[in-house]
Order: sequence, then C-alpha cells, then structure tokens
Amino acid sequence: MPIVILMQSQLPKKNHPVSRQQPSAASQSYVLSPQSAWINYAKEEAQSHAPRHLATLTKIFAGVVFSPLSALLKGTGLDRAATIANRLISTNLYPDWNQQDIHTLTEELLTLYPDRPLIFRNICPDVNPTFCAALQKNGWTLIPARIVYLCDPRQASLWKRNHVKKDARLLTTNELEIVPPHQLKSTDLPQLRQLFRDLFIHKHSGLNPDFTPDFFELCLESGFLDLYGLRYQGKWAGVLGIYEPPDSNWITTPLIGYDTTLPQEAGIYRCLMALLLNQASLRHKRLHYSSGASQFKRARGGHASLEYTAVYSLHLSKSRRLWNMLFAKTLQTIAPSILKKADKL
Repeated sequence: MPIVILMQSQLPKKNHPVSRQQPSAASQSYVLSPQSAWINYAKEEAQSHAPRHLATLTKIFAGVVFSPLSALLKGTGLDRAATIANRLISTNLYPDWNQQDIHTLTEELLTLYPDRPLIFRNICPDVNPTFCAALQKNGWTLIPARIVYLCDPRQASLWKRNHVKKDARLLTTNELEIVPPHQLKSTDLPQLRQLFRDLFIHKHSGLNPDFTPDFFELCLESGFLDLYGLRYQGKWAGVLGIYEPPDSNWITTPLIGYDTTLPQEAGIYRCLMALLLNQASLRHKRLHYSSGASQFKRARGGHASLEYTAVYSLHLSKSRRLWNMLFAKTLQTIAPSILKKADKL
C-alpha cells in the first residue's frame, strides 16, 4: 500500500509517515490492515493454540465469533483508513503530544483525508498518558487492541529476578559473540534476515511484517533500527533490531530472530532479550516488550498493560459514524476480558 509524508508545520516534528489503507487481502500484515489486526490475527491465534482434537470445533467457533466482527469492521470503513505516524512495525513509539498538538494535527489531517477514518496504532496510557488523554479530548475513540508488557530497568528489584540473572549469565558464555551495529556488514544481512523470517514468518505468522533486504540495508545505513547479531559457536544464531526514536522515553524491538534449529539449551532467545534489557538500561530508557510470550516477559519484569487503537470518524457520514460507534462499543465491551484471559494462558 502507498506511504505518503504528511507535513505538519505546527508540530515539533514536522514529517510523519501515513499509510493509506485499501480494502485488504486476508494475507495483509496487521501493521497495515485493521482487518488483519483485529480479526485475521486473532482468529489465527485462537486456532493455533487450540488442542489438536478440538481444531475443527475451534475453527467453527472462530467463524461464528469473528464473522460478525468482520462485518462490523467493513461497515466502519476502517479498511480504507489513513494510519498516522505508522512506521509499519509491530510497535510505534510516539512523543507525549498534548491536547493542542493533537487538535492541530487532527485539523490538518481532516483537510488531507476528508473521506477516510483516521487511526493511530499502539496507544497505551502507561506509555504516553498525555498523548492518550489528548486524543480522547479531541474526539478520538480508543478501541482495545492487545496486551503489551512494559518494564522499567531503573527498578533495582528487576535485576534480582532469577530469570534476569540467569539470562545475563547465559549472555556472557564463551560460545556466544555479540556483534554490535557498527561491526555488521552488508554481507551479513541475508543470513540475519533469514533468522528473522524463520521465526516470525515461518514459525509464527505470515501476518507479521516481512522485512525486505532493502529494509535491513536501511537499518544498517541509517540506524532506523540498531541491528545486533549473535554468533553461537562461530555461526550466526540471532538478530535483534532496537527501535529508539529520539522523541520517546522508550525502546522496543520490532525485529528479532534466531536459529530455530538450535537446541533449547543454547538459550538464544533468552540471550537476545537479555541484550535488549541491557541496552534499555545503558540508554536510560524504559523497555516496551511488545505483546506475546506473556509468562516469559512477566518473569523478566514486564507488567501487562492494555493497548488501544485510536480512531477518529466524526467527519464521516452518519452511517459510517454509527458503524464505528457499534464496532468500538462491541470491542470495548468484550475485548478487555478476552485479552486478559489470553494473557494468563
């Protein structure tokens, strides 16, 4: 889908990417498609976690549950939305914009996209409380999207956790070599990309963003993500991409991968997460663990927080506004309890 640059002369940072959505295919990544984010990915997760003997029943149940939601979403027009400041990664991080900032931004957006719903992904009150409140005061609706895990490396108790200490020891093993961004070469990138794809695309879901070779080159050249490689016994075994926008107090990792053929005892994923936690501490930033792997992240200091997608539809037709209201009310009613139950699995 096309990406455009929105010029915002009244805001501190003037240029923000906007992804303009068209009615999406079932295979489109959730970082672009609301249909995939709310419907397709959730349906896929429900089916993948179902016991094998209940697979058929789960598929039928998922169809019963998600088909009405899909019909509601189609009525909202969100499959043609303009998503603001969308970097097309799992977790966007924002400045803590205030009420006047959002008022100015909303007015500018309405002149550019008068017939499209407007979206901000990854809105979390525990990450950007001022921004979150400013959106609501300017008529944006917060719709539950997922559970994320947040961590503050400044807390001394974090470093006393058994899992954190064990991971740190594992990271210093003589068989493991950490290769920082300035030591990586273009010739290393194809192998690192394959590690990412083996984990996130092949093992997990084709609805995850699939980063191209050019994206890896961009990260190496511009530092959009700080790429770290891990060598285990002399071979590439893991890759980590750290996202640290200069106008945020948080870091996160939208890109992680490891050699899925290595024995679990090698602990490459644990080493990558220990590296991420160390970097958050060294950079004096809080750590956004994103979603998934709830027990793993809780054991390493992550606390669960509900994340939302903010939608603005007050400029649309009366029927579109009604559909948006129904969709929002439905998810506001049922999604928090479903997400919290899934968080405990």
